[in-house]
Amino acid sequence: MTNKKCLIFAHYHSKGIIRADIIDFLKKSQKIFSEIIFVSTKIKKYEIKKISKKIKFIRRKNSGFDFCSYRNGWEYLDTKYNNDLSKKDIFFINSSILFIKPEKLLNAISKKVLSGKEFWGLSRSFELTDHIGTYCFFFSGILFRNKEIYNWWKNIEALDDHNKVVSKYELGLSKLMIKNNIKLCSVYKKNLKLKTNNILKKIVQRFNEIFFKTPKYYKKNPANYFWRDFYKKYGIIKIKLIKSNDSKYGIQKLHSLLKTKNLLKVALDN
Repeated sequence: MTNKKCLIFAHYHSKGIIRADIIDFLKKSQKIFSEIIFVSTKIKKYEIKKISKKIKFIRRKNSGFDFCSYRNGWEYLDTKYNNDLSKKDIFFINSSILFIKPEKLLNAISKKVLSGKEFWGLSRSFELTDHIGTYCFFFSGILFRNKEIYNWWKNIEALDDHNKVVSKYELGLSKLMIKNNIKLCSVYKKNLKLKTNNILKKIVQRFNEIFFKTPKYYKKNPANYFWRDFYKKYGIIKIKLIKSNDSKYGIQKLHSLLKTKNLLKVALDN
C-alpha cells in the first residue's frame, strides 16, 4: 500500500530563520510522509536552501497566523488532487514546538489509523472549551467530503487578532467537528483520565482543590502543565512555555534541562 500521509508544516520565526531542530524534524519526517508542504511567512531567502527539494515550499504574506498557513498548504493539496483528499491522511504541525527528539513525536502520531469519524490531535484540552490543540493535529481526508467542513477550510481568512484566531479557528475547528458528530481524540490521555465522571473521585478531587489548593489540572493546557510527559513521550516542548515566567510550570527545571542540551537560547530567540 502506498503511503497516503501528508504533512502541512506552518513555519514562523521572528528573524526569518529555520531552526536546526525543525530541519532535523523535516528530515526525519520524510521517512513517514509521502508529501510535505512547508509554508512560511517570514523566511529569509538564504534560509530556503536548507529545505530539501523534495519538500514543497510555499511562501506567503505574514498575516493570519498559522491557520492561514495551514489553509495554503491544504489548498495546494486540494488542487493537486482535484478536490478529493479522501485517500489521504492530513497532518498539521507548526513551529511553536521545540523538536528535541522528533522521532518520538513522529512515532506516536504516525501509528494512528485514521477514519472518517475521528478528529485527532497530540493533545486535547478543556481550557476555555473542549478542543484539540492545533499545534499538532491530524485526520482522514475523508472528512473533506463533508461540505460544511470543506467550506470551513476554504473560507479561513487572515485575522490579525490572536484571540479571534483562537476563538474562530482553534476552538472553532473542534466545535465544527463535534457539530458534525466527529469524535475528538488525543494521543496524550493523562488529563483526560483526570476528568472523571466517578462521583467518589470527584468528591476527593474537590476536597483537594479546597483544602490543598490543588488546581483542576484536567482544565489546564496539558502541553504546559505536563510538559515533562511531553518531553519524555514525544520529545517536544512548547516554545511559549519556555518563554513563560510562570513558576507553577517548573520553568527553572525546564530551563536547566534545555541549557544542558544547548537549546535554551534557540527557543528564546524564536
